[in-house]
Amino acid sequence: MFTTPKICIPKNTNERAYISYYYDGKRQREYNGSRLNLNLNPNQFDSVPDRNRILKQIEYEFTKALNSGWNPYNKELEKPSLKVALQTILDEKLKSNLCEAYKRNLKAIHRMFTSFLNSKELNGRCDEIGLQLIESFLNGFQTSERNYINRRRQLGMFFNEMVRKGYAERNIVKHTKPARGKATLHAPYSDEQLKKVLNYLKDHNSNLYLCCILTYGCLLRPHQEIRLLKLKHIVKGFTEIHLSGTENKSKRIRTVYIPGYVQEVLRERLINVTNADTNIFTLNTQPYNETYFNTMWLKIRPKMLKEQVVELNQTIYSFRHTAVINVYRKTKDLHILQQLLQHSNMIVTLNYLRGLGEVNDERLRDMLPELAF
Repeated sequence: MFTTPKICIPKNTNERAYISYYYDGKRQREYNGSRLNLNLNPNQFDSVPDRNRILKQIEYEFTKALNSGWNPYNKELEKPSLKVALQTILDEKLKSNLCEAYKRNLKAIHRMFTSFLNSKELNGRCDEIGLQLIESFLNGFQTSERNYINRRRQLGMFFNEMVRKGYAERNIVKHTKPARGKATLHAPYSDEQLKKVLNYLKDHNSNLYLCCILTYGCLLRPHQEIRLLKLKHIVKGFTEIHLSGTENKSKRIRTVYIPGYVQEVLRERLINVTNADTNIFTLNTQPYNETYFNTMWLKIRPKMLKEQVVELNQTIYSFRHTAVINVYRKTKDLHILQQLLQHSNMIVTLNYLRGLGEVNDERLRDMLPELAF
Protein backbone atom coordinates (compact mmCIF):
# COMPACT_ATOMS: atom_id res chain seq x y z
CA MET A 1 0.00 0.00 0.00
CA PHE A 2 1.19 3.50 -0.79
CA THR A 3 -0.05 7.08 -0.83
CA THR A 4 0.13 9.47 -3.77
CA PRO A 5 3.49 11.30 -3.94
CA LYS A 6 3.30 15.01 -3.12
CA ILE A 7 5.73 17.92 -3.48
CA CYS A 8 7.09 19.33 -0.21
CA ILE A 9 8.83 22.73 -0.22
CA PRO A 10 10.29 23.77 3.18
CA LYS A 11 9.65 27.32 4.43
CA ASN A 12 13.39 27.67 5.05
CA THR A 13 14.86 28.40 1.61
CA ASN A 14 18.19 26.85 2.65
CA GLU A 15 16.55 23.42 2.99
CA ARG A 16 16.00 21.11 0.04
CA ALA A 17 12.62 20.46 -1.55
CA TYR A 18 11.51 16.86 -2.02
CA ILE A 19 8.74 14.43 -2.94
CA SER A 20 6.98 12.69 -0.01
CA TYR A 21 4.81 9.58 0.13
CA TYR A 22 4.12 6.62 2.42
CA TYR A 23 4.87 3.02 1.49
CA ASP A 24 3.66 0.27 3.83
CA GLY A 25 3.14 2.90 6.50
CA LYS A 26 6.68 4.31 6.32
CA ARG A 27 7.37 7.80 5.03
CA GLN A 28 9.63 8.10 1.99
CA ARG A 29 11.43 11.25 0.79
CA GLU A 30 12.86 11.62 -2.69
CA TYR A 31 15.17 14.59 -3.26
CA ASN A 32 16.03 13.60 -6.83
CA GLY A 33 15.34 10.91 -9.39
CA SER A 34 18.37 8.73 -8.64
CA ARG A 35 16.32 5.83 -7.20
CA LEU A 36 14.57 5.57 -10.55
CA ASN A 37 17.88 6.00 -12.39
CA LEU A 38 16.74 9.41 -13.64
CA ASN A 39 18.92 12.52 -13.91
CA LEU A 40 16.47 14.85 -12.14
CA ASN A 41 17.97 17.19 -9.52
CA PRO A 42 15.56 20.03 -8.65
CA ASN A 43 17.66 21.45 -5.83
CA GLN A 44 20.47 22.31 -8.23
CA PHE A 45 18.35 25.12 -9.69
CA ASP A 46 18.44 28.64 -8.26
CA SER A 47 15.35 29.57 -10.27
CA VAL A 48 12.12 28.69 -8.44
CA PRO A 49 10.14 27.98 -11.66
CA ASP A 50 12.88 25.62 -12.87
CA ARG A 51 13.05 23.84 -9.51
CA ASN A 52 9.27 23.45 -9.35
CA ARG A 53 9.16 22.13 -12.92
CA ILE A 54 11.63 19.36 -12.06
CA LEU A 55 9.79 18.60 -8.81
CA LYS A 56 6.58 18.07 -10.77
CA GLN A 57 8.41 15.78 -13.14
CA ILE A 58 9.80 13.72 -10.21
CA GLU A 59 6.32 13.60 -8.66
CA TYR A 60 4.95 12.23 -11.93
CA GLU A 61 7.76 9.67 -12.35
CA PHE A 62 7.40 8.25 -8.82
CA THR A 63 3.62 8.09 -9.13
CA LYS A 64 3.99 6.19 -12.38
CA ALA A 65 6.62 3.84 -10.90
CA LEU A 66 4.54 3.07 -7.81
CA ASN A 67 1.45 2.36 -9.90
CA SER A 68 3.56 0.02 -12.02
CA GLY A 69 4.61 -2.03 -8.97
CA TRP A 70 7.96 -0.39 -8.16
CA ASN A 71 9.10 -0.94 -4.56
CA PRO A 72 11.20 1.73 -2.79
CA TYR A 73 12.77 -1.01 -0.67
CA ASN A 74 14.38 -2.60 -3.72
CA LYS A 75 18.16 -2.34 -3.55
CA GLU A 76 19.32 0.98 -4.93
CA LEU A 77 21.65 1.09 -7.87
CA GLU A 78 25.20 0.79 -6.62
CA LYS A 79 26.95 4.15 -6.67
CA PRO A 80 30.69 4.20 -7.39
CA SER A 81 33.33 5.31 -4.94
CA LEU A 82 34.84 8.77 -5.28
CA LYS A 83 37.97 7.23 -6.81
CA VAL A 84 36.02 5.33 -9.46
CA ALA A 85 33.77 8.31 -10.19
CA LEU A 86 36.74 10.64 -10.72
CA GLN A 87 38.46 8.16 -13.04
CA THR A 88 35.27 7.47 -15.00
CA ILE A 89 34.66 11.17 -15.62
CA LEU A 90 38.29 11.79 -16.58
CA ASP A 91 38.23 8.91 -19.08
CA GLU A 92 35.07 10.29 -20.69
CA LYS A 93 36.52 13.78 -21.01
CA LEU A 94 39.79 12.49 -22.50
CA LYS A 95 37.80 10.69 -25.21
CA SER A 96 35.69 13.76 -26.02
CA ASN A 97 36.31 16.52 -28.55
CA LEU A 98 38.10 18.92 -26.20
CA CYS A 99 41.35 20.78 -26.79
CA GLU A 100 44.51 19.05 -25.67
CA ALA A 101 45.48 21.82 -23.25
CA TYR A 102 42.18 21.41 -21.39
CA LYS A 103 42.61 17.64 -21.24
CA ARG A 104 46.10 18.08 -19.79
CA ASN A 105 44.70 20.39 -17.12
CA LEU A 106 42.01 17.84 -16.22
CA LYS A 107 44.62 15.08 -15.94
CA ALA A 108 46.74 17.32 -13.73
CA ILE A 109 43.93 18.28 -11.33
CA HIS A 110 42.83 14.64 -11.18
CA ARG A 111 46.36 13.50 -10.32
CA MET A 112 46.85 16.19 -7.67
CA PHE A 113 43.43 15.71 -6.06
CA THR A 114 43.65 11.92 -5.83
CA SER A 115 47.17 12.24 -4.38
CA PHE A 116 45.86 14.72 -1.81
CA LEU A 117 43.15 12.36 -0.53
CA ASN A 118 43.77 9.31 1.66
CA SER A 119 42.52 5.82 0.79
CA LYS A 120 39.46 6.08 3.06
CA GLU A 121 38.34 9.29 1.38
CA LEU A 122 38.96 7.89 -2.11
CA ASN A 123 37.01 4.72 -1.39
CA GLY A 124 34.12 6.58 0.22
CA ARG A 125 30.97 7.84 -1.45
CA CYS A 126 31.06 10.99 -3.58
CA ASP A 127 28.73 12.82 -1.18
CA GLU A 128 30.94 12.09 1.84
CA ILE A 129 33.67 14.52 0.83
CA GLY A 130 33.57 17.62 3.06
CA LEU A 131 33.78 21.32 2.24
CA GLN A 132 36.74 21.85 4.56
CA LEU A 133 38.74 19.17 2.75
CA ILE A 134 38.00 20.70 -0.67
CA GLU A 135 38.97 24.17 0.56
CA SER A 136 42.19 22.81 2.06
CA PHE A 137 43.10 21.31 -1.31
CA LEU A 138 42.28 24.47 -3.30
CA ASN A 139 44.17 26.71 -0.88
CA GLY A 140 47.34 25.14 -2.25
CA PHE A 141 46.74 27.01 -5.52
CA GLN A 142 46.58 30.52 -4.14
CA THR A 143 49.94 31.49 -5.64
CA SER A 144 47.83 33.68 -7.93
CA GLU A 145 44.15 34.48 -8.39
CA ARG A 146 44.16 33.05 -11.90
CA ASN A 147 45.75 29.77 -10.79
CA TYR A 148 43.16 29.37 -8.01
CA ILE A 149 40.27 30.20 -10.36
CA ASN A 150 41.41 27.72 -12.99
CA ARG A 151 41.98 24.85 -10.55
CA ARG A 152 38.65 25.49 -8.80
CA ARG A 153 36.86 25.46 -12.14
CA GLN A 154 38.58 22.24 -13.23
CA LEU A 155 37.79 20.43 -9.98
CA GLY A 156 34.24 21.76 -10.09
CA MET A 157 33.75 20.12 -13.46
CA PHE A 158 34.34 16.67 -11.91
CA PHE A 159 31.79 17.23 -9.14
CA ASN A 160 29.30 18.77 -11.54
CA GLU A 161 29.49 15.59 -13.63
CA MET A 162 29.00 13.49 -10.48
CA VAL A 163 25.76 15.34 -9.80
CA ARG A 164 24.63 14.95 -13.40
CA LYS A 165 25.28 11.21 -13.26
CA GLY A 166 23.50 10.82 -9.93
CA TYR A 167 26.69 9.94 -8.01
CA ALA A 168 26.30 12.98 -5.71
CA GLU A 169 23.54 15.28 -4.49
CA ARG A 170 25.40 18.56 -4.95
CA ASN A 171 28.54 20.10 -6.36
CA ILE A 172 30.50 20.77 -3.17
CA VAL A 173 33.09 22.88 -5.05
CA LYS A 174 30.43 25.55 -5.71
CA HIS A 175 30.38 26.25 -1.98
CA THR A 176 34.10 27.02 -1.78
CA LYS A 177 35.37 30.58 -1.73
CA PRO A 178 35.37 32.11 -5.23
CA ALA A 179 37.97 34.53 -6.53
CA ARG A 180 37.85 37.14 -9.23
CA GLY A 181 40.80 37.36 -11.59
CA LYS A 182 42.16 40.62 -12.92
CA ALA A 183 41.78 41.10 -16.65
CA THR A 184 45.29 41.91 -17.88
CA LEU A 185 46.02 39.66 -20.86
CA HIS A 186 45.05 40.09 -24.52
CA ALA A 187 44.80 43.90 -24.46
CA PRO A 188 43.28 45.13 -27.76
CA TYR A 189 45.21 47.06 -30.41
CA SER A 190 44.49 50.61 -31.45
CA ASP A 191 43.95 51.19 -35.19
CA GLU A 192 47.51 52.45 -35.54
CA GLN A 193 48.95 49.52 -33.59
CA LEU A 194 46.92 47.04 -35.62
CA LYS A 195 48.38 48.19 -38.93
CA LYS A 196 51.86 48.37 -37.47
CA VAL A 197 51.91 44.86 -35.99
CA LEU A 198 50.33 43.23 -39.07
CA ASN A 199 52.87 44.90 -41.36
CA TYR A 200 55.68 43.74 -39.09
CA LEU A 201 54.44 40.15 -39.07
CA LYS A 202 53.98 40.20 -42.84
CA ASP A 203 57.65 41.08 -43.27
CA HIS A 204 59.04 38.72 -40.61
CA ASN A 205 56.79 35.64 -40.27
CA SER A 206 54.27 34.76 -42.98
CA ASN A 207 52.58 31.99 -40.99
CA LEU A 208 52.06 34.19 -37.96
CA TYR A 209 50.81 36.97 -40.22
CA LEU A 210 48.23 34.67 -41.83
CA CYS A 211 47.12 33.39 -38.42
CA CYS A 212 46.69 36.87 -36.98
CA ILE A 213 44.88 38.35 -39.98
CA LEU A 214 42.47 35.37 -39.93
CA THR A 215 41.96 35.84 -36.18
CA TYR A 216 41.08 39.48 -36.74
CA GLY A 217 39.18 39.27 -40.02
CA CYS A 218 37.21 36.06 -39.41
CA LEU A 219 37.07 36.08 -35.58
CA LEU A 220 38.21 32.46 -35.46
CA ARG A 221 40.20 31.05 -32.56
CA PRO A 222 43.88 30.76 -33.50
CA HIS A 223 45.23 27.64 -31.80
CA GLN A 224 42.51 25.18 -32.78
CA GLU A 225 40.19 26.48 -35.50
CA ILE A 226 42.77 28.41 -37.53
CA ARG A 227 45.77 26.13 -36.99
CA LEU A 228 43.85 23.15 -38.38
CA LEU A 229 42.41 24.87 -41.47
CA LYS A 230 42.75 22.97 -44.74
CA LEU A 231 42.15 23.95 -48.34
CA LYS A 232 38.84 22.04 -48.30
CA HIS A 233 37.49 24.37 -45.60
CA ILE A 234 37.92 27.42 -47.85
CA VAL A 235 35.12 27.43 -50.40
CA LYS A 236 33.20 29.55 -52.92
CA GLY A 237 36.24 31.19 -54.44
CA PHE A 238 37.98 31.96 -51.14
CA THR A 239 34.93 33.86 -49.84
CA GLU A 240 33.78 31.46 -47.10
CA ILE A 241 35.18 29.05 -44.51
CA HIS A 242 32.99 26.04 -43.69
CA LEU A 243 33.61 24.13 -40.44
CA SER A 244 31.79 21.07 -39.16
CA GLY A 245 30.60 20.70 -35.58
CA THR A 246 33.78 18.80 -34.64
CA GLU A 247 36.04 21.51 -36.07
CA ASN A 248 35.00 24.52 -33.96
CA LYS A 249 34.31 25.28 -30.32
CA SER A 250 30.58 25.94 -30.73
CA LYS A 251 30.08 22.28 -31.82
CA ARG A 252 27.72 23.49 -34.57
CA ILE A 253 28.19 23.67 -38.34
CA ARG A 254 29.72 27.08 -38.94
CA THR A 255 29.99 29.32 -41.99
CA VAL A 256 32.54 32.15 -41.74
CA TYR A 257 32.66 34.92 -44.33
CA ILE A 258 36.14 35.98 -45.42
CA PRO A 259 36.76 39.73 -45.90
CA GLY A 260 38.56 40.86 -49.07
CA TYR A 261 41.90 41.62 -47.43
CA VAL A 262 42.06 38.07 -46.04
CA GLN A 263 40.99 36.56 -49.38
CA GLU A 264 44.02 38.15 -51.06
CA VAL A 265 46.43 36.58 -48.57
CA LEU A 266 44.81 33.14 -48.90
CA ARG A 267 44.78 33.22 -52.72
CA GLU A 268 48.44 34.18 -52.86
CA ARG A 269 49.40 31.31 -50.58
CA LEU A 270 47.11 28.59 -51.91
CA ILE A 271 46.81 29.40 -55.61
CA ASN A 272 48.91 26.39 -56.68
CA VAL A 273 47.67 23.96 -54.03
CA THR A 274 45.42 21.18 -55.37
CA ASN A 275 45.14 18.62 -52.54
CA ALA A 276 41.99 19.48 -50.55
CA ASP A 277 43.52 18.03 -47.35
CA THR A 278 46.50 20.40 -47.44
CA ASN A 279 46.94 22.42 -44.24
CA ILE A 280 47.17 26.12 -45.12
CA PHE A 281 50.22 26.66 -42.87
CA THR A 282 52.40 23.56 -43.33
CA LEU A 283 51.32 23.13 -47.00
CA ASN A 284 51.15 19.38 -46.43
CA THR A 285 48.49 17.16 -44.90
CA GLN A 286 49.82 17.38 -41.31
CA PRO A 287 49.23 20.50 -39.15
CA TYR A 288 51.72 22.11 -36.81
CA ASN A 289 51.49 21.13 -33.13
CA GLU A 290 49.09 23.03 -30.87
CA THR A 291 51.80 25.26 -29.38
CA TYR A 292 53.22 26.34 -32.73
CA PHE A 293 51.75 29.85 -32.90
CA ASN A 294 52.53 30.55 -29.25
CA THR A 295 56.13 29.48 -29.85
CA MET A 296 56.42 31.69 -32.94
CA TRP A 297 54.90 34.63 -31.06
CA LEU A 298 57.26 34.24 -28.11
CA LYS A 299 60.24 34.20 -30.47
CA ILE A 300 59.28 37.37 -32.30
CA ARG A 301 57.73 39.21 -29.33
CA PRO A 302 60.99 40.58 -27.78
CA LYS A 303 61.87 42.31 -31.06
CA MET A 304 58.37 43.74 -31.42
CA LEU A 305 58.49 45.05 -27.85
CA LYS A 306 61.88 46.61 -28.44
CA GLU A 307 60.66 48.33 -31.59
CA GLN A 308 57.40 49.32 -29.83
CA VAL A 309 55.27 47.40 -32.27
CA VAL A 310 53.27 45.74 -29.44
CA GLU A 311 52.74 46.31 -25.73
CA LEU A 312 53.31 43.85 -22.89
CA ASN A 313 49.74 42.55 -22.61
CA GLN A 314 49.06 42.26 -26.34
CA THR A 315 48.95 38.74 -27.76
CA ILE A 316 47.61 36.75 -30.71
CA TYR A 317 44.19 36.73 -29.03
CA SER A 318 44.33 40.53 -28.95
CA PHE A 319 43.49 40.47 -32.66
CA ARG A 320 40.18 38.73 -31.93
CA HIS A 321 39.40 41.09 -29.05
CA THR A 322 40.19 44.07 -31.25
CA ALA A 323 37.84 42.75 -33.94
CA VAL A 324 35.06 42.25 -31.38
CA ILE A 325 35.40 45.83 -30.13
CA ASN A 326 35.45 47.25 -33.68
CA VAL A 327 32.37 45.28 -34.73
CA TYR A 328 30.48 46.36 -31.61
CA ARG A 329 31.38 50.02 -32.09
CA LYS A 330 30.34 49.79 -35.73
CA THR A 331 26.99 48.02 -35.23
CA LYS A 332 25.99 48.44 -31.56
CA ASP A 333 24.24 45.11 -32.16
CA LEU A 334 24.89 42.30 -29.67
CA HIS A 335 22.96 39.79 -31.80
CA ILE A 336 25.27 40.30 -34.79
CA LEU A 337 28.29 39.97 -32.53
CA GLN A 338 26.88 36.79 -30.99
CA GLN A 339 26.46 35.25 -34.44
CA LEU A 340 29.97 36.21 -35.53
CA LEU A 341 31.49 34.77 -32.35
CA GLN A 342 29.20 31.72 -32.35
CA HIS A 343 28.40 32.17 -28.68
CA SER A 344 25.66 29.94 -27.24
CA ASN A 345 23.62 32.94 -26.04
CA MET A 346 23.75 36.72 -25.79
CA ILE A 347 24.71 36.67 -22.09
CA VAL A 348 28.04 35.06 -23.03
CA THR A 349 28.60 37.81 -25.63
CA LEU A 350 27.72 40.56 -23.16
CA ASN A 351 30.09 39.11 -20.57
CA TYR A 352 32.78 38.91 -23.26
CA LEU A 353 32.37 42.64 -23.95
CA ARG A 354 32.33 43.46 -20.25
CA GLY A 355 35.57 41.54 -19.88
CA LEU A 356 37.06 43.84 -22.50
CA GLY A 357 35.73 46.88 -20.63
CA GLU A 358 33.71 47.91 -23.66
CA VAL A 359 30.06 48.18 -22.58
CA ASN A 360 30.20 49.64 -19.06
CA ASP A 361 30.94 53.32 -19.70
CA GLU A 362 28.97 53.72 -22.92
CA ARG A 363 25.80 52.12 -21.57
CA LEU A 364 25.92 54.28 -18.44
CA ARG A 365 26.44 57.38 -20.53
CA ASP A 366 23.48 56.59 -22.78
CA MET A 367 21.24 56.15 -19.74
CA LEU A 368 21.90 59.59 -18.23
CA PRO A 369 18.68 61.62 -17.79
CA GLU A 370 17.87 64.39 -20.24
CA LEU A 371 16.39 67.79 -19.41
CA ALA A 372 14.21 69.66 -21.90
CA PHE A 373 13.43 73.38 -21.52
